Amino acid sequence: MPPTWRGVLFLNPRAGSFSAADESDLRTLAYENGLRVVEVTPGLDVRAIVHESLESRLREFVVAGGDGSIHHVAQALAGTEGVLGVLPIGTVNHTARDLLLPVNWREAFDVAIHGKIRQIDAGRINGIYFLNSVMIGIYPAITEYRERFRSTHSKWRAYLLAARLALRQFRHVTLVCEMKDRVETIKTHMFVVSINAYDLSQAGVVALKTSFEDGRLTIYSLRFRNRFEFVRAAAKFFRGKLAEVEGFRSIRTPAVRIDFARPKLRVSIDGEVSEMKPPLQIVAVPSILLVRAP
Repeated sequence: MPPTWRGVLFLNPRAGSFSAADESDLRTLAYENGLRVVEVTPGLDVRAIVHESLESRLREFVVAGGDGSIHHVAQALAGTEGVLGVLPIGTVNHTARDLLLPVNWREAFDVAIHGKIRQIDAGRINGIYFLNSVMIGIYPAITEYRERFRSTHSKWRAYLLAARLALRQFRHVTLVCEMKDRVETIKTHMFVVSINAYDLSQAGVVALKTSFEDGRLTIYSLRFRNRFEFVRAAAKFFRGKLAEVEGFRSIRTPAVRIDFARPKLRVSIDGEVSEMKPPLQIVAVPSILLVRAP
């Protein structure tokens, strides 16, 4: 007889470098802890599964995958009594790092089941929630190329190849940003809107959040520059010195409206690339999501 179900585990076995042995162990552990396993596949109606589970009084929703998988489940959980747990088996694992989760998925599983429940902010862009950031410019191209290389290369090798190819094309955008007290036109290769703020003084590939409950967006932008100057700025980011780069800016705001001349723009939302029409309406949504953290 199966245990009494307490929730659902959404499993993306194609995320990162999850082995067959790991998958088998996780499925067993999920069953023993009352989590029904649902494999994440293209076209899966996550929202319907979450809705039906909530109606059955299930409250625990664990995601074993990367930031993209978490992003899709968060859409259905935002504003509900459902609690999100995270097992970091993706490429970057930005959300897991922000939550200070263990890098080992077995240790993270214990947090996903027994961790403290926190109520955190999310951002929303044209009706779509995000937990990390919206990126415009060169980064969506990196994300798309990385997915192409993942089947034949390790996750970080794929990332480096994608970055090199995107840098060769070196796409830029011109954006008109309207905030509460100002309107600015920005020409840039790098434009990021995050929910809350990141500590850019940390060295490394991924900067961590300074807060989950600040209730504001942070806009990061780098003034248009040539390829050599852009690479130098990226190197300073990896050393935790991006704030020293001339032309780098950060602005705190509860909301921003972004317009552009193109009919559509490629936008990366928590690592998921979409084509979006203008304008982009981005707002901070305070205390909208329940998560388990250490």
